[in-house]
Amino acid sequence: MRKLLLLAFVGAAVVAAAVGYSSSAQSATSGVSPLPSASCGPVYYKGSGQPQFLIASDLPLQGAGRAQNIDMEKAIQYVLDKQFHFKAGKYTIGYQGCDDSTAQTGAWDTAKCTANGRAYASNRSLIGLLGTFNSGCSKLIIPLINRASGGPIGMLSVANTAVELTHTAAWTQPGEPGVYYPTGTRNYVRLAASDDYQGPAAALLMQKLRHVKKVFIIHDNQTFGKGVANAFKLKAQSLGMQVVGFEPWDPKATSYEAIGQDIKASGADGVYLGGLVCDNGAKLLKDLRAAVGPGPAFFGPDGWTPYSATLAAGSAAQGMYITYAGLPLEKLGPTGKKFITDFAKFLKLPKGTLPPPYAIYQAQGAQIMLNAIAHSNGTHGSVTTGLFKTKVTNGIMGTFHFDKNGDIVPTKAISLDVLKGNTGVPAGAVILKVKG
Repeated sequence: MRKLLLLAFVGAAVVAAAVGYSSSAQSATSGVSPLPSASCGPVYYKGSGQPQFLIASDLPLQGAGRAQNIDMEKAIQYVLDKQFHFKAGKYTIGYQGCDDSTAQTGAWDTAKCTANGRAYASNRSLIGLLGTFNSGCSKLIIPLINRASGGPIGMLSVANTAVELTHTAAWTQPGEPGVYYPTGTRNYVRLAASDDYQGPAAALLMQKLRHVKKVFIIHDNQTFGKGVANAFKLKAQSLGMQVVGFEPWDPKATSYEAIGQDIKASGADGVYLGGLVCDNGAKLLKDLRAAVGPGPAFFGPDGWTPYSATLAAGSAAQGMYITYAGLPLEKLGPTGKKFITDFAKFLKLPKGTLPPPYAIYQAQGAQIMLNAIAHSNGTHGSVTTGLFKTKVTNGIMGTFHFDKNGDIVPTKAISLDVLKGNTGVPAGAVILKVKG
């Protein structure tokens, strides 16, 4: 068993009532209007007749992170097919996977997210949305589907961590998060702990594991990257670490030698990289490590997943610590462990290889969405209500529910891996219990 440093902070305990996942349902046969093929794949459906409703996922399927996100799509297909048999209550359900990235950017794209959001809002067959992976994309899509003609469309993300999507923090802007819900009705929930937990957890673990005294923070100047960097900064300062730099990096730059020299001159023994690997991350790591040498510890958030993309930096990536928002897969209960085993076989992974964490969390998200549809009356409003009423006991991700803001409670889990060889090795976790 691999050793795992576990920091647990327990506040008020919250007990969630049980809700069962049922795959038994009655079929319905009526046509749906597919989402545009310019962004979305074909309708995935193997049930009887035709699907009555659609669910969709919105993920970046091009660029450095595509492998993980394709596995997230496969997790949705697995749950819909193997567990729910394309039925949710009395409704038959089809699925389309949609891409919010472009070949040019190799990452989520503002124009693509906006176009996708408009397509979702105007499609009366769409009854639920799973996504996005990137918080900045969700900031564009949520207000669009919040104003859908049939009422706000329920949306669930397993990876969004930007605080301002659901609540406020010291660095959020006036009007947030209300600006994302123009109708005044919340229609978004998430399974990931937000950056006011992820950033501080990284600071705690950096101090605990590497005893860092001076930290230099860089970020990609985007919603997620700058937000988690700010959260890390505040916690690092409260722990007594000296923040000796806070600079953005330009994803389009051809060299990061100047930033590397700034870090070296600062005397930092730790570097926090708030951002996405698809923002020229491999080049950034190579240039920074070349400038500062092997000494300073590199830490980053889940934007540095999948690890295969970060490991493209070669030796510069070795030893980098990466957090992700969720329980370590090794710490999941019996339901989670069984799903990992079954899904790994479905993916035909080599023995001992685990699926990406966010693919496992995506399966939980798909179950929640389909369960909400099963208990609905077929309207957007009833599905959204069902999402907020969700109470899961002993599910893939354990026992939890959502608070009034749409945030997961009572467990806020942030896991930490360190890159060694061709994979990430568990290095620690911060697990908190909160009210909600």
